[in-house]
Amino acid sequence: MDSRDTFLSGRAAGVVSLFLVLTVLAALAAVVVGCGGSGAVEPAAIPPVGNQPGGAMATAPSLPTPAPTLLPPSSPTPAATAAAITDPALITQATQTAAAAPPTPEIAGAATAEPPLAAAPLPTPVGVYSWTLKVPILMYHYISQPPADADVYRVDLSVTPDNFRQQLAWLRDNGYTGIDYYDLSLAIVGHIELPEKPVLLTFDDGYLDNYTAAFPLLQEYGYKATFFVVTDFVDFEREGYMTWPMLEEMSRAGHRIESHSRTHPDLRDKDRDGLIWEMLGSQQTIAAHIGYTPRYFCYPGGDYNEVTIQMLRELEYWGAATTANDTWHGFNERFEWGRLRIRNDTTLQEFANVLDLEGTARGKPPQ
Repeated sequence: MDSRDTFLSGRAAGVVSLFLVLTVLAALAAVVVGCGGSGAVEPAAIPPVGNQPGGAMATAPSLPTPAPTLLPPSSPTPAATAAAITDPALITQATQTAAAAPPTPEIAGAATAEPPLAAAPLPTPVGVYSWTLKVPILMYHYISQPPADADVYRVDLSVTPDNFRQQLAWLRDNGYTGIDYYDLSLAIVGHIELPEKPVLLTFDDGYLDNYTAAFPLLQEYGYKATFFVVTDFVDFEREGYMTWPMLEEMSRAGHRIESHSRTHPDLRDKDRDGLIWEMLGSQQTIAAHIGYTPRYFCYPGGDYNEVTIQMLRELEYWGAATTANDTWHGFNERFEWGRLRIRNDTTLQEFANVLDLEGTARGKPPQ
């Protein structure tokens, strides 16, 4: 080998050695960085979401903008509490708003006892007897001036706000105390005593003027009342009827919201499934809004039969209101309790006459 070959061979060996040294140094540097050295680590590449037409790379989708926080509806009622609403799927957002009304004070003159819990059984007689009590149960529908084109039925079912005010004033001035059906049931079976002069005020169907006219007057004079509502009319925001926020407010003020069926049919035409749908469905809907299970039913149109009564028993209702004219109420007749219809042309003297308790005290005849 000549000197030129020797030189080239040595040079090549040096290059190889230098390459090996650089390779080792690079490996050591990578180890240092991976163990927390000062070198920056490149993030892993994000795989593309997909390709746009024409080969352009799509960008990753951004998160949707959060919806603004919902505010309570603008209405005269506070937002319902969680305790008052147990099944949100049953609750509809009402759009009707009531006419301006004065603030509602705490109810005064309310009767005796809170109703039993929803899960409580029907109050039954103490021992072997129960009382048959004389209690006037007044039946109202509209509290408004009937329109000029109203038919005879609308006129008959309407009591003007002025007349209703006079009737409440008469009740107050003559010492009557408002009770509800829960009080009546408990008194009949001997668990509580009624006030000296009890009266039970009821309103059928759930008309809007029950809230805008009757409710403020009831609060002003310190009387509680029972409102029998048709729940589908409320659910579907039928014009001229109360909304759930209105009914919830009235319930919080001490009034009772009870069932008048879902659609106001003639129940005598319904089969078993139809009766369950009308009676249980309305009961559960009301319970979802007022926080306890309503135990009283009002027959639509006053129509019922033995099959209707049997279904109410099976569904654990405690009693029912008819349109029959009666003031005596007993335990065995609790699904046929009568009421006194207050008409458009009922004078104050006639009103006083139907309230006559005939010498009874606390609903009981002289002993």
